Amino acid sequence: MFQEKSEKSSFPKRSSSLRSPSDSPAITSKNVFMFVNYSKDWPLILVGILLMGGSAIATLMNTYIYGEIMGKLSQFYLQDQSNHSFSQDIVKLCVGLIGIGCCKMILVWLGMFTWLKFGEIQQSRARMQIYNKIINESQSWYDSKQNLIGQLTQINRCIEELRSCNGEILASLMQTIVLILALLIMSFYQSWSTTLIIMASFPIMALCGWYFGKLTYKAQQDENEVTSKASKVFNWCYVNPEMVRFFNSKNIELTKFKQLIEKSAQFYYKLSHAVAANTAVLKTLTLMMFVQGFWFGNYLLSHKTITINQLFTCFSSCLMLGQAVSGITELLAILNTGHAAADKISGFLLQPPSKAKLLLLHSKYPPFEIGSIYFKNVWFESNSQNSVAILQDVSFGILQNQFNYVIGKSGSGKSTIAKLLMRLYSVSRGTIEIDTVSIDKLDPKYICQNITLLEQNPVIFDDKTIAENIAIAIVDDYDSLQAIPYYLIEQSAHFALLSDLDLNMKVNHLTLSGGQQQRISIARAYLKNSPVLIMDESFSALDTETKQGLIEKVKKWRIGKTTIFITHEYKNILDDENVIILDQGMIKNQGQFKKMKNEEIVQNYKSQGIETSSYETTSQSFSDNTKLPDGDYNYKTNPYILKDLESQIKEDTDNEKLMGVLAILRYCSSTINGKSLLGFGILLAIFQGVSSPVFSYCFSKLLSTSLDSSIGLNSTQKILQWSCISLSIAIFTGVTSYLSEFILNYCGENWIVSLRQLTFFKLNNQDLSFFTGFDTNWSSSEITALLMNDTRDLRNLISQFFPLLANLVSMTLIGIIWSIVSGWKLALVGISFVPLVLLVTVLYGKILESIENKYKCKVNNVELDLYRTITTIRTIKIFNIQQYFETVFKEDLKVLNSIGVYRALQTGIGFAISDLFSSIGQAIILFYGMKLISQFQYNYSQLLQVITLLSFTISNASILIHQLPEITRGQRAGTFIVKLLKDITSTMEVNDSCGVSSVRKRNSKSGSDSIGTIGPVKDNQLFKKVTTDNDTLAISFNNVSFSYPNKLPYILQLKSISLDVKKFTTIGIVGQSGSGKSTILKILFRLYDIKISPDSNTTKKYHDQTVKIFNQNLYLINSGLLCQTIAIVPQFPKFFSGTIYDNLTYGINNTNSAGSNSSSSVSDSEIIKILKLVNLHQFIVSLPQGLLTIMNDSDNDNDNGNENENENENGNTISTSSSTSFTFSGGQLQLLAIARALLRNPKILLLDECTSNLDPITTKIIINVIKSLHGKLTILFVTHDKELMRIADNLIVMKDGQIVEQGDFQQLISNDGEFTKITKTII
Repeated sequence: MFQEKSEKSSFPKRSSSLRSPSDSPAITSKNVFMFVNYSKDWPLILVGILLMGGSAIATLMNTYIYGEIMGKLSQFYLQDQSNHSFSQDIVKLCVGLIGIGCCKMILVWLGMFTWLKFGEIQQSRARMQIYNKIINESQSWYDSKQNLIGQLTQINRCIEELRSCNGEILASLMQTIVLILALLIMSFYQSWSTTLIIMASFPIMALCGWYFGKLTYKAQQDENEVTSKASKVFNWCYVNPEMVRFFNSKNIELTKFKQLIEKSAQFYYKLSHAVAANTAVLKTLTLMMFVQGFWFGNYLLSHKTITINQLFTCFSSCLMLGQAVSGITELLAILNTGHAAADKISGFLLQPPSKAKLLLLHSKYPPFEIGSIYFKNVWFESNSQNSVAILQDVSFGILQNQFNYVIGKSGSGKSTIAKLLMRLYSVSRGTIEIDTVSIDKLDPKYICQNITLLEQNPVIFDDKTIAENIAIAIVDDYDSLQAIPYYLIEQSAHFALLSDLDLNMKVNHLTLSGGQQQRISIARAYLKNSPVLIMDESFSALDTETKQGLIEKVKKWRIGKTTIFITHEYKNILDDENVIILDQGMIKNQGQFKKMKNEEIVQNYKSQGIETSSYETTSQSFSDNTKLPDGDYNYKTNPYILKDLESQIKEDTDNEKLMGVLAILRYCSSTINGKSLLGFGILLAIFQGVSSPVFSYCFSKLLSTSLDSSIGLNSTQKILQWSCISLSIAIFTGVTSYLSEFILNYCGENWIVSLRQLTFFKLNNQDLSFFTGFDTNWSSSEITALLMNDTRDLRNLISQFFPLLANLVSMTLIGIIWSIVSGWKLALVGISFVPLVLLVTVLYGKILESIENKYKCKVNNVELDLYRTITTIRTIKIFNIQQYFETVFKEDLKVLNSIGVYRALQTGIGFAISDLFSSIGQAIILFYGMKLISQFQYNYSQLLQVITLLSFTISNASILIHQLPEITRGQRAGTFIVKLLKDITSTMEVNDSCGVSSVRKRNSKSGSDSIGTIGPVKDNQLFKKVTTDNDTLAISFNNVSFSYPNKLPYILQLKSISLDVKKFTTIGIVGQSGSGKSTILKILFRLYDIKISPDSNTTKKYHDQTVKIFNQNLYLINSGLLCQTIAIVPQFPKFFSGTIYDNLTYGINNTNSAGSNSSSSVSDSEIIKILKLVNLHQFIVSLPQGLLTIMNDSDNDNDNGNENENENENGNTISTSSSTSFTFSGGQLQLLAIARALLRNPKILLLDECTSNLDPITTKIIINVIKSLHGKLTILFVTHDKELMRIADNLIVMKDGQIVEQGDFQQLISNDGEFTKITKTII
């Protein structure tokens, strides 16, 4: 952990260089070799080529020896050799086969290891370059990205494809190329004329490979592009579950997701067609080569121009040559998918850097601290072609070593000044000078070390403790996070009123309140203690007492240092302090505060007496005087036990036991559509498998005719007969190969499409406890990668495992039975190898399961590092901690590389063992067969038939090992998909347009689960209509108690709450921190189920609790109807990266389709009317694109990558070019949120702290809007704003989850009760 508390140390500074030199070459190409550094990689490449080339030569030598054995057999029949001499020669040749097999095993093992290691190196460079681009790009570059999370999800998959192509694919390619060259030399040497005849179909094979490879490349590109868009939609819904539920957009997102993955599937079908057609054509042509070769070979034998040795060697070489050419075209087709992946990666890396990044190349680092700061004629415009000026000709100075205040109404440009000063953005015109030096010429590290910006919504790193979250502010000054003296952290925590520093955010899954987050941010600033501090609404989420105390402490601490406050609260500004007033992006006034008292914005603040603080909303506080009561202690909140739990979670993940393939398929059986088609595909695969031993039999007959010709017999009739049969089987093999491969790939893709849809649907129908509970172990990056990337491996279980298993069983049985019938003595010798091959295969599979799981877990860690960097990039840049995050990334990448090398060692042996078994088996079978020939127990026709069948059977049993890595990856993906589906509770929210028709409940005894399906809900008790005409109560709570499920510790947030709200009344809910105010709103919107309780006793005790809306049970109302009845304005509204129009109308059409009888579509006139009501119409009309202006994700300060497809309700794509994007202020966003809620024409309006953190003018607008709605709909708001309390018909005062007072403002203020205590702290 950190250094001991008593230990003191200096602040050793690191090198000023943020970037370490990389061995990655500059990106100049868009192919799989784009990351190869030839000056460093050539030894590895050379060794890999030599090893795989050596294994190819060993294969060639096998062919030569096989030809020699056939020659010895011919001589024996011609009586040119004695029995003893024949046996001795055969023994020598068979021993040579075994020796070559052993050498080949070593060469293949080491060669595969070398190339797999080479692939890991390329993967590492690719990930490092992606990370370097991400961490070095400017904030404006991030703002311009519309699909960054989706893009990177797909790029992560492309990197794995790139690794595979540079690893096993390149190894096989090198081996095949050398083999082709060697076989050409061998076959031309033996008989050039026969070789040319056999090779006549090679140009056609090459042409087919080129054509289908082109189709493969295009289809793979298209699939990657569409999948990245689907990843974006999924990630949006996962990180923004509240917004999806607020606007009943589950069906919108599900439909959008479904359309995208189905479109992706269409491209995969094209890819499968190209690959299957290519394979089928090549198989057919390869088999047909035999016929033309044998015809011509027998002609030469009959004319004594070639010997049987030469013919067999030539023919075997050409046979292998044809297979090699077929194999290389298949490898090139796979390589094309790698090229498509490389194109996706290079397209991202070659995106032009922002202007701000280019300026960094010429920056400098002054040797002194920051002194004077001046803005001189500064203009800043939105990143658009029709730019909007956010700052206009702004000129002012920041008084050095004094307190400075920037005030103004929302949207005036206050926060923009802070971001420009931190160099998050560059000015459009004018200059910002620091000690007479333009800020553009200063090193960003100098800026970050001398200026600290605390934003209103600080980032908390969820994988760290509270102490680590504080310490990270100065990690750049130390060798590591753990090297920071603990006493410094304690001092900072004490200053910010924090305790429980060892609480781990990752394991405990605490939901910190805004106030708790801001106190951590203040502790960071205190620890860093920079010369200049900017506090942008940094106290806005604190309760008044805590806020006032901290402001006083900050002012005392910052005496004699430059401090800039950006605020909407003016009570702490002293008369002689410097104030800059902004209005519509221009300086309205500046000077001492005492001269500003008559300004409109100051007068508004005074007249309203506003305190716009937002109290902390969770009951668990980290202040020094806040501790959990003993009765609520739970071992899972113990910080020291949590460390053990975290390590245990990591260990459990790494050692996750994979499910069997059949167990996965059985669990997911309901999602496997078209089982009859799947069965037909498997049957075709069996036919294809059966055709191989049949062709082998024909092949043995053709070999026999050659031997007949060699000893002078006439075999023309037999050649004609068996040639025609062979041609028919070749065509049959090609047809069944295409149909079986395409059908099985089609079924595999259909399966993962169903799984993706089902997982998306089930996740979207969870209540919020799934996303916020302590036992939620799925990060958004991990679950997105699993669903969108790893499921590609999962389809291998259908497209490869089924045909492989069917072929293995059918071909092995047929080969064994046929060989026994043909010659049982030799057959039994060969059969004895099959169990050994299968046993080794099973053992190897178990080893692969473990290493593949560990490897994938490390890949997930690296991808999670990238995701965390993206989602926290602004905080990383503000505190200049890029080097720390890059170090963490490099360490995880180093671990991945080490596991990758170990994986390469284990994977390589699988390819080698199959070759060894084939060689040993072939040698022993040939030896024993020749022995039987020498004893005249077999004739040569019988021998060749049995040898061919047995060799074929052993080879096919051995080839299973080659497929195990891909099947194991699919097995791991399936295991984690099943684990995810089991983690998702079977409790679904009711929605009649997209419900659950079959969700099998968990068996309480066995704990087993099975999957659900998507279908319409048939529920007669579902309310389709809410009648309000004769009801006087809009809202009714009866004896409601509630504790957030899956959160530790279990504390009741509501305790037997009963309240009634009449129609058309305006009700306010007030109370101290953690009193349960916002919980009431969440329950009203059915974000949580009140029937779910941490223990069964509580559930039984409160079984009679109910919540009703217009006298109808809340939990029986159709979800679409609920969203039409109730609209909510959250404290921190979120908007996706789309047009203003799309954001305002998001989910409205879907509400109409969800079962309501009334129309929910909105007209342009209605939108204009609502925008005028909230005082935004004039502003939006002034924007160049009006309602079609794109809203940036940064508008929300949302670091979770909440990006969404910018399509309208009809599914039409709207251009979201960054050239039309615009950034809105917090106040403007709040007004847009109110407009969005009102457009739904709700009967009940819920507002959660809608005036917090806003300037007095915007606050006044919102209060006037609420007044104008009085008597038109039921309004329920949570607030700490005294002026807002005054307009309520009734106020509900809460304390510790209970209602303690009710009445209007004047009644309660005169009672001297809890309400009086609350309002005394509000000015």
